[in-house]
Amino acid sequence: MKVIDLHPDSGFPFLVPPLRECLTVKSPCAMGLVSHNMTVYWHEISDYFCFLTLPVLLIFAIITQIISVIVLSRQVRQSLDTYLMGLNIATMLLLLSTALLSLQHYVGPHDLLVYAQPYTASCRDWFWYSAIWLLVMMSFERMLTVSASRANTLCTSSQAAVVVTMVFAVGLVSALPRFWEYEAVEVLDPQTNATSLIAEKTMSTTTEEYNTMYFWYVKGVTLFAPFGMMILMCLVLACRTRRAVLTKRYTAIKHTNGLTVNRKMKEEVSMSKLLIVLMCLYMLCSSPASILDLLAQVCPALIDPASRTFSSLYNIFTVIYFFQFALHLMIYFTFNKPFRLTMLAIFCCCC
Repeated sequence: MKVIDLHPDSGFPFLVPPLRECLTVKSPCAMGLVSHNMTVYWHEISDYFCFLTLPVLLIFAIITQIISVIVLSRQVRQSLDTYLMGLNIATMLLLLSTALLSLQHYVGPHDLLVYAQPYTASCRDWFWYSAIWLLVMMSFERMLTVSASRANTLCTSSQAAVVVTMVFAVGLVSALPRFWEYEAVEVLDPQTNATSLIAEKTMSTTTEEYNTMYFWYVKGVTLFAPFGMMILMCLVLACRTRRAVLTKRYTAIKHTNGLTVNRKMKEEVSMSKLLIVLMCLYMLCSSPASILDLLAQVCPALIDPASRTFSSLYNIFTVIYFFQFALHLMIYFTFNKPFRLTMLAIFCCCC
């Protein structure tokens, strides 16, 4: 079989480094890939496609998240606006930390990037956990609201701000072990007989027990618990926002005017649709990467984490995962009427 050189680096094909032995695109860091690993044509094509697509996707997603933050800052009236603001900030910081980690493929592994990699990887996990659970908490509050025997929200904007702060704090605590997991060290490269600066695991975190326990903890926080809650909340929101249920709830409480009932029901349905779409999009885009990582841990005979097939699939699923964040602005614009009106007012004013 013909050997094809991967682009940009055949020894380090992961565009966003997984948290393995080291993080740097530089020998002797080989990311745990087996030696003399052979590639096939689709590996080369998919890696090159991901290499070109990822920076464009990250830049576009960061720009749209900034626009969303600007718009939401002009219309913070309800708890949903506060949750969306927190979600956008967490997502934007997640995108920035990911871009910083992948920058070494495009500008080279400069020493400044290597020194920043341990902290960047830790912050990426912090904002990743925060973004997931902000979406969960926002949807949970909405589910309680539509299930309650009252028409107003159960949480004010100020209370939502406290919840957002708490989610960021819990996310930081969950990611704290990462801050001591990697360090920038100079090691001897046996190929060139020269020293190289790379970010690698510390001795205290290379034990199998630590890596296994923390792996399952991360999967519980990012896969099992949030996915189960999201599926349940999607079903509840879909059932509780049916027209017959909403009409009965509003007419039984205080709204007797037909126009008022119709307007309130449209707002309820739009907010619930917004959260259902966000949750479904997250599960759809993050499932491939999560399942791949899970299979590599549980069934390495099925998908070897040291193979080129795994690295190529990892790159493809990474692009799919970050694709969802490029759609957030369009989803907000479609399902959130106050957001749409505020955004149009801002851009019309600028014009």
